[in-house]
Amino acid sequence: ELYDLGAPFVALDPVGVWYGLRLDKSGKKPSDILVPVFGGLHGDIPLESTAGKLIADLIVDKSLTVILDVSQFEHDSDKARFVSDFQERIFFRKKAAPSAVHIFYEECQEFFPQNPQREENRMLHAGVRLQKIGRNFGIGTSLITQRPQEVSKKALNLAGTLFAFRTTGAHERKAIEL
Repeated sequence: ELYDLGAPFVALDPVGVWYGLRLDKSGKKPSDILVPVFGGLHGDIPLESTAGKLIADLIVDKSLTVILDVSQFEHDSDKARFVSDFQERIFFRKKAAPSAVHIFYEECQEFFPQNPQREENRMLHAGVRLQKIGRNFGIGTSLITQRPQEVSKKALNLAGTLFAFRTTGAHERKAIEL
């Protein structure tokens, strides 16, 4: 629906599945959704861990809808570097010139971990700040997960939208209720 309205969005995809937006229901033919995919096995252009700021600038300058497939980064530290740089830059740019963009975080526990590793602390901080203050500058977010108990409680509490699927376990339901 965002695409049909011409509203720009970004999908941060650590699994490599969002490229499917470009396919019809059969999964074999192209759909009407023409969205560039950066990175991943189905990307139009490779994604480097050092390109977070550059990609954020491109999205803001051109008001683009894109899929950022980080599934092929070999190390978590590469993903954390890219996403940290991306989040910090898009926040900074939107703060200077507010305009609407929506960011979907697929498997959001990868970006908002409850127990971050050392290299993930900056990414978590930048993402929480983007959620907390970014809405003032046109940035919306949706968190998608099957493991809400693994998502930072700061991020869960700030989520504008949370899609929590297969929440059959007691820990999962308890995390959502908080």
